[in-house]
Amino acid sequence: MASSRLIRIFIAASYLVVALTFASAAPAQDLKAPLPVDSSVRTGTLPNGLKFFIRRNPRPADRVLLRLAVQAGSVDEADDQRGLAHMLEHMAFNGTSRFKPGELVNYLQSIGARFGPHVNAYTSYDETVYMLDVPTDRPNALQRGMDALSDFAGGMTLDPAEVEKERGVVIEEWRGRLGAATRVRDKQVPVLFYKSRYAERNPIGKPEILRNAPTSRLRDFYNTWYRPERMAIIIVGDVKVDTPQVGSNIIEAAAIGASEGMKLAINVVAMLIAFHCMLACVSMAPLGRPVVPEV
Repeated sequence: MASSRLIRIFIAASYLVVALTFASAAPAQDLKAPLPVDSSVRTGTLPNGLKFFIRRNPRPADRVLLRLAVQAGSVDEADDQRGLAHMLEHMAFNGTSRFKPGELVNYLQSIGARFGPHVNAYTSYDETVYMLDVPTDRPNALQRGMDALSDFAGGMTLDPAEVEKERGVVIEEWRGRLGAATRVRDKQVPVLFYKSRYAERNPIGKPEILRNAPTSRLRDFYNTWYRPERMAIIIVGDVKVDTPQVGSNIIEAAAIGASEGMKLAINVVAMLIAFHCMLACVSMAPLGRPVVPEV
């Protein structure tokens, strides 16, 4: 028994010596340095401040995944806008510069995409992300997908009649969350985020504001926070990111105004490259903001 105990002590001491040796040999880390980006991701920032991320992935074939990440969420809402960041996300699919109400979803369904698994969006405290998965073996499908991202960024029409129609949809989403889990959450959040804005900005919002907020306040949020320096476009597919062709094929596609005096240049990858895709997403939440559930 004594010999077994001595052996265990010896083994433990050996592990400790090895660990201390590696710890002393390891270089000191700069905890303030930004996290490195995977070398397989082509990334950059355009003159207008918009960021882009492109990654090659050959499977599944004939598919491309597109994302528009906006650094705007419920913590950016004014007191009379609580819930409007989420409602704005809904309105992206209800009329834009290029797509009449319902037209975008109908088009995407016509090329095999389904609303939910292939066409979706979410709003969180810090961010709003729009997600489109489109086939590349359909003529112009990729171009139309990029057109949609461009419209989400700066071309939503926000027609008052369409806003009125969508109020009921968002209210039902709020109503559907009423239950034990929400009651527990409502007790936890004020404690977890004590005296912070997060404690007061549930992304689903306030029902009285969702029912009564004027369209102008929805447009105010859009004009204030949807700006190129707060956005990133993510494209994942079979793109040769290590060739000069990629750099030359990131071209300015449109300059559209979400409001008077605001010009937003949205850039796309030229249609000459065949894309395929897998999941990719980017969090635009600034340092210091906690990761919290989305709507």
